[in-house]
Amino acid sequence: MEKMNHICQLAPYCKVAGKDGFCNALCNPFILLHGEGTNGLWKATNVPRKYTNSFFHNLPIKEDNPVAYTFTKAYTANILENVENGVGLFFYSIPNGDNRLGTGTGKTTTAVAILHEYLLERVKQQSKGGRVIETNPALFYKASELQTLYNSQFRGTFDMQEKASLRYYKVKNLLMNAEMLVLDDIGIRQKITDAFENELTEVIDSRDSKVLMTIYTSNLPIEKLADTVGDRIASRIEGMTEQVSFKGKDHRKGGIL
Repeated sequence: MEKMNHICQLAPYCKVAGKDGFCNALCNPFILLHGEGTNGLWKATNVPRKYTNSFFHNLPIKEDNPVAYTFTKAYTANILENVENGVGLFFYSIPNGDNRLGTGTGKTTTAVAILHEYLLERVKQQSKGGRVIETNPALFYKASELQTLYNSQFRGTFDMQEKASLRYYKVKNLLMNAEMLVLDDIGIRQKITDAFENELTEVIDSRDSKVLMTIYTSNLPIEKLADTVGDRIASRIEGMTEQVSFKGKDHRKGGIL
C-alpha cells in the first residue's frame, strides 16, 4: 500500500511516517486530517492555496515585525490552551510613507500559520485519546466574500436567490461554530449596510458568548474600524482580542519572479 508521508501534514511529527505497514491511507490521524487524500479537516479549513504552506517555522515576518513574531511564537507554544480559552487576536497594519495602506505585511500569512498549527495540534490531541473533535476545528473566511455571499441572496432569479440563501446560511453556521475562525480583511470596504452589520454582529456575538477564538485581520486599527463595520462590531472585536500591529513594506509588490 502506498506510503502517505509525502502528503501528510502530520509527517514531521509522526514516529511511523514513511514506514511500511503504518504510513498509509488507513492511518486514523491521516484519515481525520486528509480524508481520502484531498479532503478531510485540512480542506475544510477553506484556506486559499496561496497559504497552504504557512506555518510558524517558515513565517517571513521576523525581520520587519519582531514583536509580532515573538508574540506569535509565545501564542503557538500554548495554542490548545489559548484557543480553548477564547483568546482572540486582532492583526492590523501601521501604514508608512512607502506603504500607505499597510498591505502585504504578513497579517494573513501569520493568521493562517496559527490556524494550521492549531489544526495539527487538535488532530494530535484526539489521536492520543484527548478531546474529541466534534465541530470544524479551524476555518478561514474573507470578510468581503461573506458580504458578497450575503448580497447574492437578493440578486438574480428566484432559483438563484434560493440557492444563494442556502449557501449563505450554511456558511454562517460554520462561522458561528468553528473552534477557531480567521476572518480576513475585515473593514476593507466602505461602510457596510445595516442589514449586513446585523448579520456580522450575530456571528461575532455568537462566537463571543461561546468563548470561541477568532483572529481578525484588518488594514485599519481598532479605533478606525467602526467607520466601516460600525461601533457595535468594533467594540465586540476589541473586547475579545489581543491587538498585534504589523508594519513594513508591501511584500506583494515586485511580482512573483
